[in-house]
Amino acid sequence: MERFILLSLALFSDAMVMDEKVKSGVELDTVSANCNYDAHYKDHTKYWCRGYFRDSCNIIAFTPNSTNRVVLKDTGSKLIITVSCLVKEDTGWYWCGIQRNFARDDMDFTQLIVTDNRNSRANGFSPGKETGSRMSILIICILITGLGIIFIISHLSRGRRSQRNRGVTGKSIARKIQHSPNPSRILSWKT
Repeated sequence: MERFILLSLALFSDAMVMDEKVKSGVELDTVSANCNYDAHYKDHTKYWCRGYFRDSCNIIAFTPNSTNRVVLKDTGSKLIITVSCLVKEDTGWYWCGIQRNFARDDMDFTQLIVTDNRNSRANGFSPGKETGSRMSILIICILITGLGIIFIISHLSRGRRSQRNRGVTGKSIARKIQHSPNPSRILSWKT
């Protein structure tokens, strides 16, 4: 019975733990992630994969192999993943995992955020960019509002001018009728 309990704990416990849930880096720089694991798994194959869901992530590298940009180093209790020459397209979800023969692989995730600004904060966002973009949006909104007000004022003033012109024309005709030598002829013509 004790062996069954120990075997169950070994098979179903979390053996892989990522050091940080969010990593940030700058384009063309290097970022590292550490996955700590139980020394019991030191001889198991470890891997680094990309994808939001653990069951469908695409494996990038296995231990002891590496790729041209991803280096995996296994210390016996920690898997150190180093990704170099970062590009913005590297932004996404990543998993470090341990292959287990008779159980589901043990995995833990991190989110990588890659920015293009060398002055970016640790959370991956630049205060200057954020303020600058807010200011740009504010200026655009003010300009659009100003143009709208100018359009409304010009439209209203055109309407008033046309009403005045119609009013002046009607008054002019009435004056002409009153000053006409024979006003009855003009009135009889209408009927």
